[in-house]
Amino acid sequence: MRNLTRVLILAAAAWSGASAAASSSAEGQLLARLNEVRAQGVTCPGSGTRPVAGALAPSDLHAVSALKQASYMAQSGVISHTGPGGTTPRVRAASTGIRSVSVTEIIYMGSGLNPEAAMQWWLHSPVHCYYMTDQRYTTAGASIVRGSRGTAYVMVLTSTPR
Repeated sequence: MRNLTRVLILAAAAWSGASAAASSSAEGQLLARLNEVRAQGVTCPGSGTRPVAGALAPSDLHAVSALKQASYMAQSGVISHTGPGGTTPRVRAASTGIRSVSVTEIIYMGSGLNPEAAMQWWLHSPVHCYYMTDQRYTTAGASIVRGSRGTAYVMVLTSTPR
């Protein structure tokens, strides 16, 4: 299953025009950076000091869920949690096999490949900063897709499986 998922990620990246090698490295960098932030604790705008949170375990299923929305955003130029056909983050996660009590998706659209720019934007956004440092989340996956309308960054975080 893990190899099939990896093949799906690479196939989808190729289909969307993304560089699989660059995206894979950048996505890993993004998850590692988020785990650094969670390990240090941060002060989020609007909610103050956030407690230290445990590291998020990486998940191929979460990366596939993130890839669905990142591909849509990069191709359409639409920055939204609503995907093709009106899908929601929870629906996309469930469609990849994720069964969790809580599902959160954080998104960013920029130009070029710059994971740190996405992280800084999220850290300065009250709602994104709050959710990405929430202790209940234990698992995550990321996708970065470069398209003609920009570079989409999507992370899917979940809590305890159902």
